[in-house]
Amino acid sequence: MGSRRLAAGAHILLAAVHIYWATGATWPASDERSLSRAVLGGEASFAPHVVLPLAALHLLLALAVLRSDRSALARIVVAGLAAGLAARATLGLVWAFTATGTAFFWLNLFLYTPACVALLAMDVRLLQAKWLKRLVIPLPVIGVVLVSLLAYGYQPTAQPNPEPSKDSRYVDTPVARFHYLQRGTGAPVVLLSPGAAPASAWQPELEALSKTHAVYVVDLPGQGETRLHGMGFAFDLDAMTGALGEFLDQLNLQHVVLGGNSWSGGWGLAYAQRHPERVSKLLLLAPSGLAEPDPASWEVLKLPLAGELLAKLGASRTAVQTAVRDLFVHKDLVTPALVDQMWVPGTYRDNVRAMYALERGLDWRVTQAALPSTRQPVLVVWGEEDSVLPVTQAKRFGDLLPHATVRTLPGCGHALTLDCAGRVTPLLEEFLA
Repeated sequence: MGSRRLAAGAHILLAAVHIYWATGATWPASDERSLSRAVLGGEASFAPHVVLPLAALHLLLALAVLRSDRSALARIVVAGLAAGLAARATLGLVWAFTATGTAFFWLNLFLYTPACVALLAMDVRLLQAKWLKRLVIPLPVIGVVLVSLLAYGYQPTAQPNPEPSKDSRYVDTPVARFHYLQRGTGAPVVLLSPGAAPASAWQPELEALSKTHAVYVVDLPGQGETRLHGMGFAFDLDAMTGALGEFLDQLNLQHVVLGGNSWSGGWGLAYAQRHPERVSKLLLLAPSGLAEPDPASWEVLKLPLAGELLAKLGASRTAVQTAVRDLFVHKDLVTPALVDQMWVPGTYRDNVRAMYALERGLDWRVTQAALPSTRQPVLVVWGEEDSVLPVTQAKRFGDLLPHATVRTLPGCGHALTLDCAGRVTPLLEEFLA
């Protein structure tokens, strides 16, 4: 009876904690984001509609534990609970060797995992059927070990590097060997390869703008053909803007126009906010930069193990083809050659790691807070059929940026540089003129 009461009491306590968080309180963390990262290792909502059902679940589990000596259904529930605890305890041990020294790492090591082991021991004692006891621990443990080996041990086969284009250049800095495309003469325009896409995604704009400007299209770390010199790169805003600064310094580009699409629009915006003296204008195509949730398929990359697993499985050509097609309204533009351009760099070790590391490391609250004080004239272009970042965000950028020109394009998706190049390029030329 003592084990039953202790186990039920633990679930009642967890229910009370979830009800407390439903009030909007985030103690012991300072805000919801920090709370989520400490509790889950990633970001998730702690809104009432999320945490109250979890509180109800814990109360039902407490009831099942208390009735496990009288009800067959309750014993099945307790068996499922024990299996879940076995899986979580095994994950906790895996994360003890793979996570970094974050708040989640220490809490997992000294609180969450030991608590799961203790609750598991109590729940197993409540099970009467010997066959259940023999299954509730080995099966989930084996499953978690196999998934963990796939997530942390497997590495997609890196495809051979493509032939460099006639515009390809390379420059070494302390952080990386940068790949970039360069064409034209005149005032410099630096375009950042779209997030998770290579520099070639700007090819139509490179050809058009280089008639009047010196255009540089650079792969930042984790993108395209750029290679990091070490494994310690942080993949957060400080690291990405610092890498961009190193690239500009190495080429002696002191005052530039910056452009980006998706993630890279946010990186360019963050750099301009931190170094306003070096950026004259911004060209932002469906940029990141607002403290808004990403689509669920991207948000899940923030979670430990899930991010590593999905990033590696997503490096297959079939997965890349599906993802690219989702970015385009004009599906006929998604040719096998284009898919290969996107797929091949996505198989490189640094670029695979960047997929989940950037999703976890980029804190857009910083850029959003600085929008009202952003000095540069900004062109914001958005596709009305964007399936990644909703077009409603265009208006928010227009409202928050003091010098913004906002254009929305019907019949265009997220990959604006290719999906709607013929409509995007004239807007860029006009803004730069």
